[in-house]
Amino acid sequence: MTGPTGSRRRRVLVAVATGAAVVSLGGMAAATLVKSPAERAAQTAPPPRSLLTAAVVSRVLNPAVTARAAVHPVTRYDVVPVPASPDVTQLYLSGLYVKPGDSVGSGQLLAEVSGQPLYLLKGPVPAYRDLKPGSSGPDVVELQEALAELGHQAGSDQKGFFGPGTKRAVTAFYRAIDHPVPVTGAATEQAVDAGQKAVDAAQQAVDTLTAQRQNDRYAPGIDQQLSAARRQLATEKAALAKAVAANGPMVPAAHVVFLPALPASVTAVTSSVGMPVSGALLSLSSGGLTVTGQLTPAQAATVVPGMTVEILAEETGTRFTGTVAELGALSTTPPAGRVVTIGGTAPAAAPPVPTADALPYVPVTVTPAADPPGALSGRNVRITIRKQDSGRPVTAVPVAAISTDAAGKTTVTTVNADGDRTTVAVTTGVTAEGMVAVVPADGSELRAGDQVVVGR
Repeated sequence: MTGPTGSRRRRVLVAVATGAAVVSLGGMAAATLVKSPAERAAQTAPPPRSLLTAAVVSRVLNPAVTARAAVHPVTRYDVVPVPASPDVTQLYLSGLYVKPGDSVGSGQLLAEVSGQPLYLLKGPVPAYRDLKPGSSGPDVVELQEALAELGHQAGSDQKGFFGPGTKRAVTAFYRAIDHPVPVTGAATEQAVDAGQKAVDAAQQAVDTLTAQRQNDRYAPGIDQQLSAARRQLATEKAALAKAVAANGPMVPAAHVVFLPALPASVTAVTSSVGMPVSGALLSLSSGGLTVTGQLTPAQAATVVPGMTVEILAEETGTRFTGTVAELGALSTTPPAGRVVTIGGTAPAAAPPVPTADALPYVPVTVTPAADPPGALSGRNVRITIRKQDSGRPVTAVPVAAISTDAAGKTTVTTVNADGDRTTVAVTTGVTAEGMVAVVPADGSELRAGDQVVVGR
């Protein structure tokens, strides 16, 4: 049986053991906190710098310049309808036969405005006056040639003179488009009627005097009277012929749209049937679409006419090719073609102006290899201008691997598996897609698969 003395001994021993453990742990903690200056420097120093490397490759390089571009007509014609006669007090669209994207040709009916036809003919100069019987000039030649191309010949009419043959051609054309033939109107018809009556009266006078002379050839003054009557008849017949020549089929300027190159593309229609017409009803592009790219000055310095261009309209997936035609002067104005108004006076369109954040660019005109679809007019596309490629595989490294010293010597630095570095002198060549062709110089070697330093 253990007494009080044994219990006290055990308590003393436990206390001593506990104190020893505490002292031991304290010593260990102190050991972890107390470090030498060398240990502290080693733990706080930045990690060693590593090298960024890339492989040397052998490939064909296709250098290119990529930029944005606008597709637009070489020339846009805005057609502004006008009344064809004083009887028309308001213009309404009464018929529409085209839509944006359509291709239209000579003789085609485009629309009807307040019942009057609006059709297309080929000709270099827009109509600027009504062409009537008796008219003459180069615009009559334009009309005669356009109608002849459609199979309506002017017959024996002199070139540039609106005579009977041109009347017949105009009549045939209007019948072909299923529209009433416009005529010169009441004034010329009245002139014909009056002329015919004058001829009839003069003829009657001649007939009466002729009969009198037959009955009494010796009547005083009969020969002089008959001669005067015959002269009057000739005068009236000439006046009638002139009135007839000035009467009949005509071509109102309000009916015809002359364009110099056909077919043309419809790029816009601004109204619908039954709605009032104000300003430009139709926009047509003639001579096809062109592409104008926007290059930075640095890009432009590497581009020359004749380079091949790939064009992509991302919205539609349409792809086509072209050729660099020319580079223009530095500009901040958005690309656009010429605008010609045909017919009435369109509201003055504000010229393209640069936006506040517009950056100067060098315009590059691209001639498409084939006519782009009319639906691309006004779209923004991506162009890739291809320079002359390397033609065969070349040894190439990333552009970041190239170093040039103060003396102009160009080098790359290779690294082997052991981390050893070697400086290799090179001559650079074609650059494309972040890579540059290199040829080792001074007897150095550089092979595909070697690792070159591109950064640290």
